[in-house]
Amino acid sequence: MFLATTANQNFWKSDEPILFLGEWCRVYNQKHIWSRLEHEVLPYHGMDREALYKDYKYAMDIYERTLAQLTDSLNALHGSNCSVRYWRIVLGPWLIYFIQILLDRYRSISIAIDSGKVTNTWITAEFPEECLSNDFDEFRARSFQDDYNYCLYSQIIKSSGAIPWETRINPEVLTFEPKGASARHREGLKWVLIRLLSAYSRLIPDSLQKMVVHQSYIKPMDLTRLQLSMRMPPCFYWPEVETVSSKVDWKMRQKIKLGQGENRFEAILKECIPLHIPKIYVEGYLRMAQRAMETFPKNPKVILTSIAYKLDEGFKFWAADQVDRGAKLVVTQHGGHVGDGLWSTDDDHEINIADRYFTWGWTREKEIKTVPMSSSMLRSGKDCVPDPTGPILCVPCSFPRYPYHMYSVPQGPLLLEMIKFQERFFKSVSPQAHDLIVMRLFSSNLYWDEKLRWGDSDVSPEIYKGNKLYHGHLAASRLCVCFYNGTPLLETFAANYPTILCWDPKYTELNELAQPYFNLLREAGILHDTPEILASKLNEIYEDPMLWWMSAEVQYAKNKFCERFARTSDNWLTQWKEELLRLI
Repeated sequence: MFLATTANQNFWKSDEPILFLGEWCRVYNQKHIWSRLEHEVLPYHGMDREALYKDYKYAMDIYERTLAQLTDSLNALHGSNCSVRYWRIVLGPWLIYFIQILLDRYRSISIAIDSGKVTNTWITAEFPEECLSNDFDEFRARSFQDDYNYCLYSQIIKSSGAIPWETRINPEVLTFEPKGASARHREGLKWVLIRLLSAYSRLIPDSLQKMVVHQSYIKPMDLTRLQLSMRMPPCFYWPEVETVSSKVDWKMRQKIKLGQGENRFEAILKECIPLHIPKIYVEGYLRMAQRAMETFPKNPKVILTSIAYKLDEGFKFWAADQVDRGAKLVVTQHGGHVGDGLWSTDDDHEINIADRYFTWGWTREKEIKTVPMSSSMLRSGKDCVPDPTGPILCVPCSFPRYPYHMYSVPQGPLLLEMIKFQERFFKSVSPQAHDLIVMRLFSSNLYWDEKLRWGDSDVSPEIYKGNKLYHGHLAASRLCVCFYNGTPLLETFAANYPTILCWDPKYTELNELAQPYFNLLREAGILHDTPEILASKLNEIYEDPMLWWMSAEVQYAKNKFCERFARTSDNWLTQWKEELLRLI
């Protein structure tokens, strides 16, 4: 059978039976095409969760070894003497994601080889220069795309030598877009105000900037209060450092030397890194480092962020330099499925780069960096009150077709299993409750065409088509039904908003310390493991959810859970002030 690795039909040989590498090849809005072809779909390796967890630990081990090698290689390339921690902050997000993405693609190709069904396939023989990203943000955006992944699969197939292939070169049918959040057009009054506030921040003398807060998810008024209480000038927006754009220098990249891999995958990885490492860490490094130093204050004592550690290249270059000079880096939790999953790339990376990691209540065993703190972000939603006559708001999960980093959620093709899971719920719920349910889908078009799928489904749920923000939608509803372990449930819990949860525990693994708190939710009837039991509970409470929600058992379970994973306090400012002054 001909192996098709992509949804790009220019790389399908449709005059013979097709073996699709995975469900990501069968884009739903093209069903009228692929459904007519003689084809099979290979199983997704991520169905074996025990093997996937082992892959996570293996990928993190490779990451540590490769990071040490890249530290030496990039220091030599740039004439610098930066620490491993410096490169962990600057390069770490890309390196972790790239290793895990490549390992995922490698496992899929291995399944195709082991199937014994592949007779031939088409690949790109040469690495297209357009495939190379400028920075991590652009890389992450491209990792969701068919054509970038087609190039990855091509490299793996060519290097493995186990599948017969022919070259299929036609640059006109390969596209590499979008370019990530940093390239989005920003206009309007909000962005004018942000630019003015950013300009104001540049006027504050460095001597007054003992603590720099950047992209913290702390509301501006709360941050102003915190800074004034610490006798610092209010400052909550910093200028964006424009990412340097550079031409590829292949001779420069040939100087990136890495050790021999211990197996076939590691050999492919070492071959791919010099080709895929974003230009900002190689060709654009010196100019970007200079721009970052010119933008941010010199010699702060403490640097605090929630999200800039990942996508904000200017911040990463500057923060890494300041940390090497002795500054303390504080990273704060900014969302859900943090601290409770059995494995999580972001959790581990955030803790590894930080001197302190402020959680929303949880701690890690034998980890002194994690500090439980009250969440400013969750406090802001406390005024969200349900409408007893409103609809039932249903919040499903969604993930890209291509897995892009490892954490214990149903990524990639497993999302289709979750859709089937939710269909079972709609088939079990009473007609009266069904008529009240409104599904709030993710707006991204990079995923699984959920709107089309639900439109074709025989359960026919109502799909929300408005533009209300999440909190506004909650305020117009009577109850929230959440189908995944993430930020939405923490926001409703912190607001004491009636919520019931349901997901398949087989694909949402929890760590040992988190299990007792989720078990409390199960015992109180908040969390359910099957859609049929969820439907039964909804049928019981939907007419007056608050009556059930305010019962002693439910409130006890919810409060114990919040104390661990969604902590809020009216005294948050004093707690934050004391902790940060201690660091300063």
